[in-house]
Amino acid sequence: MSVLRNIIRKYNDGDTSPRVVLTADETMMSNYKGGIFLGFSTCMPTGIFPSWLYFRAIAPPVPRENGRAVHADYGLRMAESILLENGFTKEEVAVVHPKDLKKVVGHNTEIIGITGHDLLGINPPTSEFVEFMQTGPPLNRLKFLELLKKPCVKDKTVIVGGKSAWQVSNPELMNKLGIDHVYIGEAETAFPDTVKNILKGKEVPEIITSDEAEVEEIPELKGGTIHGLVETMRGCGRGCDFCTPAMQKLRFKPIKKILKDINTNIEAGNERVLLHSEDILRYGSRKITPDREKVKRLFREVSQIEGIKEIKTSHISLASVYHNPDLLKQISEICFTLPEQRIIGTQTGIETGSPRIIDKYMKGKPLPSEPEKWPEIVEQALGILNDNKWFPACTLMYGLPAEKEEDVNKTLELLDDIKHTEKIIVPLNFVSMEGSALSEDSSFTAKDMQPVHWQLIGECMDQSINSIEKLLKKEQILNQEGNFIKNSVFRYFIKHLLKNAEKYTDDLKKGKPPKDYKNLDKNYRNPEVTIKN
Repeated sequence: MSVLRNIIRKYNDGDTSPRVVLTADETMMSNYKGGIFLGFSTCMPTGIFPSWLYFRAIAPPVPRENGRAVHADYGLRMAESILLENGFTKEEVAVVHPKDLKKVVGHNTEIIGITGHDLLGINPPTSEFVEFMQTGPPLNRLKFLELLKKPCVKDKTVIVGGKSAWQVSNPELMNKLGIDHVYIGEAETAFPDTVKNILKGKEVPEIITSDEAEVEEIPELKGGTIHGLVETMRGCGRGCDFCTPAMQKLRFKPIKKILKDINTNIEAGNERVLLHSEDILRYGSRKITPDREKVKRLFREVSQIEGIKEIKTSHISLASVYHNPDLLKQISEICFTLPEQRIIGTQTGIETGSPRIIDKYMKGKPLPSEPEKWPEIVEQALGILNDNKWFPACTLMYGLPAEKEEDVNKTLELLDDIKHTEKIIVPLNFVSMEGSALSEDSSFTAKDMQPVHWQLIGECMDQSINSIEKLLKKEQILNQEGNFIKNSVFRYFIKHLLKNAEKYTDDLKKGKPPKDYKNLDKNYRNPEVTIKN
């Protein structure tokens, strides 16, 4: 195929299209009106809100110039940066929004690389939202399949990578979808050679697996990212069995490189930075105990960059907060020296209120404390975060293989203890994911639900709705500047979601499934993938 394309290129000297185009579906190519948590709405099923309106008012496309994305998903931008560090030119590689593929992809284009966090919509929370709401297939799956159907994609060599590449790594499924190669693993180690070999017409395996990169191999960003996200570290170090980052070795990017990535984002028009890690308080420390000076230096130097107006973090560990409240307070004070820092958003994992489940599946989570202290850690840490104006989005896992009803009841007790705190809680059904220690276990689905699970979901929804309503009122988040019509639709969307959620909570908290749930027999959880003609 590549040899034929090289012949064609000779007859298209005026064609300046890039040889490699990197893209993702529409759900991953938006700034979501600046809301990091609003990105979770792309996990919802269709049928709740008109898709055409959603992608205009809620998840509009990232800014683009000459068909190239000014801001892009971090994974795409990193893939581009890796290729540019390995002999490719900016003319040969382009990061493109799917809406612009038709005008960017040309005769010269040989490879289209696609990334995704949940390509088929089977990871949590997508699987849960779709299975329980039963209004249609998930947005992320729908848009991924739409992307593969585009004529300009179908006659090129398609490589699919990213965190959820394992979902499409079956050869039969690849053939149905028109995917030539699936790339599993970090891009630094094998992606450049994979691309070069395809362009040279060499044989390349259908499924490529790569090793983890050394920190020195991770290049600096060559363009802006969505939310100004910059990577500070990889890996976690706490070792939860259900989680894939827990399987990665711990690596820290030098502060000098982090600052360069932030400056690259400022040049691309980002005024806010999102520091990505699995636990920002662990930056620079291979031990459970934080390296306080490194963490404070990181926040101090980031806050001093000209043009930065706000700092956000992707993840923080509740155990790190609980055991280091003074450090949390100190970095918070640094953040609030910035001109537009109203709150500090982050994500964290509660997962369970059962010390038994902690001991069995996530013994490292409460360290240096023992599993028995986990409920206390959660309650106290959430209070510490709130006291310092942090607003966390928390995950909660149910349906783990050895879970008993008493474990769910322990979690319900914990939820009662934390109902006074401000947070979002997203309950997640256990999904067996490739790359985790529990990849051989069966996923937990709606047919496995017991009354206590419905009760758990209802309690999470109730507390989340209350916290969101307080936050919206206190911070005036819905009163945005800009297009009046789009902002009006944005406000309606948020209120519509809250109102729809509220009508389910009473029954759920009583241990009952959503109304009419049993009467719905369509299985939108299992993807229908008949694309290739």
